[in-house]
Amino acid sequence: MSNPPPSPQPTGSFPFAASIFSDGGSSSSSASAGRRAETLSYARRLIDALHNPETRERALSLLAKLQSKAVREELAPLLWHSFGAVTILLQEVISVYRFMPNNLTEKQSNRVCNALALFQGMAAHPDTKHLLMKANIPMYLYPFLDSTNKEKPHEFLRLTSLGVIGALVKVEDPVTTRFLLESQVFPCCLRCMEFADHLLSKTVATFIVHRLILNDEGLRYCCALADRFFAVSHQLGKMVEQLANSNEVMLGGDTPKRLLKHIIWCYQRLSESPRACHGLRTWLPLRLRDAAFISIIQDDVTAMQCLQKLFNNLAARNVSPPPAIDNLLTRLVRH
Repeated sequence: MSNPPPSPQPTGSFPFAASIFSDGGSSSSSASAGRRAETLSYARRLIDALHNPETRERALSLLAKLQSKAVREELAPLLWHSFGAVTILLQEVISVYRFMPNNLTEKQSNRVCNALALFQGMAAHPDTKHLLMKANIPMYLYPFLDSTNKEKPHEFLRLTSLGVIGALVKVEDPVTTRFLLESQVFPCCLRCMEFADHLLSKTVATFIVHRLILNDEGLRYCCALADRFFAVSHQLGKMVEQLANSNEVMLGGDTPKRLLKHIIWCYQRLSESPRACHGLRTWLPLRLRDAAFISIIQDDVTAMQCLQKLFNNLAARNVSPPPAIDNLLTRLVRH
């Protein structure tokens, strides 16, 4: 096979992918099922094309584009159980190790990101996520998370790798939490929170930390050692300060707001540990007591309620919110 299979085209004026993945309200169920079967057949041919080094790069790109609701449920098990497919994807990931930390090109990064996108689909699927962890595949992504390089190729790998871990933790699962804690993903996330150049990477890393500490085992892990707690609280505080000085916050961007919400959720969850709550008396950022700064999320009821829970937990340790913040929270309750 010299080339990956061409994308099959249905009768009509629209490209195949657009036809398959549109809402298609006027299509009959039988026609939709037919297109779905055709897409899966196409995916199988693309998976076969992975075995040919000459066609692998394009096949990876096309398979990554199939990661949509139309075939997502079938694609992850299909990839996992296709002979040699997971090994090939893992080889793609490992192949760029030797170009780090300073010789990675954008083309190499994009190719690996396509492989990572397929791993993300497996991480999100209930039938393959535990198989993925049993094979220790997430650990092969940690070198990308540990990178301190802020250039675009490294940032792409960092964000896409975080997407795989984020897919694993999206649904609460003690087995997943235990695997990630034991494999030392926590320091990797803190490193991303510190060195990532884009707020979206910081946001996903903070989301992962929050999901881990939502589990009691994760909270105990975070608070078991003073150095570990201080590392987390210091990095959260550092991001708060960065947000306070960010032009994106002043412009009202959605990503800074999401990051701030995840930070507040982390602090609120930490405050549920008596030991951590005691530490937060000293380590809670002053910016979180600044009404002008907090006002950027005042329309988000969930975030403001979480902030109120944080101060309620701290109040038991004689740490009350300043009057301006208290007024914001009081107005929230009244509404």
